[in-house]
Amino acid sequence: MNWKTLFKPADILTDGDKAELEKIDKKAEQHRALIERIRDEWPTAAERMDALERLGQKLAEAPTDEALFHRCTLVAAMPSDPLHGYQHRDRVTSIIARKIEEILRPQERIVRRVITRALDAAEGELKKTEAAEKGLAKDDGYDYSPSGRVLALQRRVLELRNAVAAAYPGEQGFINHPGDWQERLREWL
Repeated sequence: MNWKTLFKPADILTDGDKAELEKIDKKAEQHRALIERIRDEWPTAAERMDALERLGQKLAEAPTDEALFHRCTLVAAMPSDPLHGYQHRDRVTSIIARKIEEILRPQERIVRRVITRALDAAEGELKKTEAAEKGLAKDDGYDYSPSGRVLALQRRVLELRNAVAAAYPGEQGFINHPGDWQERLREWL
C-alpha cells in the first residue's frame, strides 16, 4: 500500500520537526568526524601494515615532515596482535559514541511525536474504512469480512503503535537502538 498517497507526508513530518531534527544532527557532526579520524589514524592490527606502508611512502617523499613522522611512529606503536589490535581505538570511539548518543537523545522525543501523528492518521483512516465496509456489508446483507485495505491498515497501525511504545536510549527496557531518525521517518521525507 502506498502510504504517501493515503497520508500527506507534510502532515506527518512537518517542516518544523525536520528542521529541529537536522539542527540536533548538526550538533553531533564534529563528534562523528572525530570518530572517523580516529578510525583512519588508529588502524586495527589487520590494517596496521598497510597504514605503515602508506605513511612510509609519504614520508619518503617528505623526509623532513615531523607531523608525518609522528603519525608513522604512532601507527608503528599500535598493537600488532590480530586478537587484540582493535581495542585501542574502540575504547576511545565508544566514549565518543556515547557522547553522540547523548547529543542526539532529544531527537527521540521529536520522532515519537511524528510517529504518534502518523498513528493517529492511520487509526482514523482504519476506522473510516472499516465503518464504510461494515456499512456496505450490512446494507447488502452479508457478513463483514475485512478487505486487504483494512488488513493493511491494521498492520500499519500495529507497526506504528509498536514504534511509539518502543523504549529509546535512556528509557527503561531499552535494548536495541531503533535507528537514525532519517531511516525511521524515511517514508515521510
